[in-house]
Amino acid sequence: MAGLLGLQLFPMLLVLPCNLAAQEVWQSPTYTIALEGDSVNITCSTRGPLLGIYLKQRWPKLSNVIYYENGREPTVDQRFQGRVAFSGLQHNLTISVHHLQLADTGDYACQAIMNNEVWGPGTLVVVTEKLPQTVNTCQETQLIHFALPMALAVGFLLVGLGLGAVCVLRRTQIQKLCCARDKNSVCVIYEDMSHSRCNTMSIPNQYQ
Repeated sequence: MAGLLGLQLFPMLLVLPCNLAAQEVWQSPTYTIALEGDSVNITCSTRGPLLGIYLKQRWPKLSNVIYYENGREPTVDQRFQGRVAFSGLQHNLTISVHHLQLADTGDYACQAIMNNEVWGPGTLVVVTEKLPQTVNTCQETQLIHFALPMALAVGFLLVGLGLGAVCVLRRTQIQKLCCARDKNSVCVIYEDMSHSRCNTMSIPNQYQ
């Protein structure tokens, strides 16, 4: 009797792991950190027969975010109305939550409705506070106060270097001009003396 019962249960034991494997739910990412007002994307993937899929917030308190079923209008919780978008189909569905709030921080899990309810591993979403606009303005003002003197100092340095280069160039040009004038004066005197000497030698002696 026991042997007969074992033979009857054996096919069920073979089918059971296959059914469990067919009802797995994958979810990504494992965690994400976003600024207040930004968006996050959570992807739920399943295989096997599927009636529909939930995205639920499990922590800090259990609440529905959406319910999605192919061919039907998605159901969105009032807290997320106008902030949720979908892409893909229920076997591979990406849920985008926009305009994040600090209260959206929590653990989100996909729940597939199959022969039974199968949960995904979950996604931890951490929403951090944005810096106030006044803080950003103060930081920009401090940066301007620091950068302006530096820019002026660099500008004056470049102007000084430019003036120095112009002065050196001008001085070099003047020196070259003076040297050219001195050489020309010497040549003129030499030519005059040579010309005078030649004239003196060419005058015949009247007393011979």
